[in-house]
Amino acid sequence: MSSIVTALYDTREEADRALRSLNAEVHLAHAGIYDGTRTSLDALRRFDLTPEERGICEGKLATGAYLLLAQVGSGGDPDRIIRVLERSAAEPSRAPDLRAAPARTDARQESSTVVAEERLPVIEEELRVGTREVVRGGARVRTRVEELPVTQEVELLEEFVRVDKRPANRRVGEQELEQAGLLRERVIEIAQVRQEAVVHKEAFVREEIVLRKTTTRRVEQIRETIRRTEVETEELGGDAAGFERSR
Repeated sequence: MSSIVTALYDTREEADRALRSLNAEVHLAHAGIYDGTRTSLDALRRFDLTPEERGICEGKLATGAYLLLAQVGSGGDPDRIIRVLERSAAEPSRAPDLRAAPARTDARQESSTVVAEERLPVIEEELRVGTREVVRGGARVRTRVEELPVTQEVELLEEFVRVDKRPANRRVGEQELEQAGLLRERVIEIAQVRQEAVVHKEAFVREEIVLRKTTTRRVEQIRETIRRTEVETEELGGDAAGFERSR
């Protein structure tokens, strides 16, 4: 996953100087400078910026600013890009300004010319607070199947065949002998039946476990310290008339 670092500059010269510093120290997947032209805005839409970041960048570019966009590949260090850009912004201009200062008229009508100049950048940090996602916990639900022994009574019917002999002394007539076939061979069968238990199982939903994730928003106050350069000027020995303080 690649990371994108953006920086806004007031002039093209500052943006070019920062881009040269990046190319000299950091291996980048992409780095470029974008302005408010239609071509630059269309090219900027190809990058994965949040709507808030895109709105800020396009608003600054509309006022004439220049955007430096650096994309570092997977495994790169975006913090290193930020350090290089901060160091580049803190460096004084490489071409010293040797323009002559306006003539200062005194009682002797003498003129002075700047013969040396040193620049000290006055730096002030700005606090920018972003967000990142951190896994702080969660919930895990695991199911398993248990086998529970159960007992249920069922009433079963079972038949028994019983053969009994009964003494008898009754005269049988010829007509009854012929009609009933009492003097012929006969076979009589009676089935003996019993019931057996048949098990059938049915599944029912007794309850439901619901996992639901909700989000809430809270405001947190971030307390941090920022640094800035304080300038103190003092006169050294010599002619005090030669010391001039500009504001």
